[in-house]
Amino acid sequence: MPEYLKELIFLLVGFGLALVAFIAGAWIMYRGKTASGTGEGFLKNPKGEVFTISDGLDEATFPGSEEPSKQEKDILKNTKKFLQVLGGGSDA
Repeated sequence: MPEYLKELIFLLVGFGLALVAFIAGAWIMYRGKTASGTGEGFLKNPKGEVFTISDGLDEATFPGSEEPSKQEKDILKNTKKFLQVLGGGSDA
């Protein structure tokens, strides 16, 4: 058997194995997504309704917008002392 024919056979076998592994991996991913319900099925419409979450920026309360509590004031005071020891100044 000629040497180039052996190399061609090995190349085709390797390509075939790679193709089988790719198809098997794609099938496993497809089955996993459809079984868990998080992905859309193949040629199926997603179930349920679309909804939106309002931004709510008008009535949002951000942490720190209210007056700090006694514990927070103590933490800030201790932080300022710590930064002064490290040379960070009292701007914090």
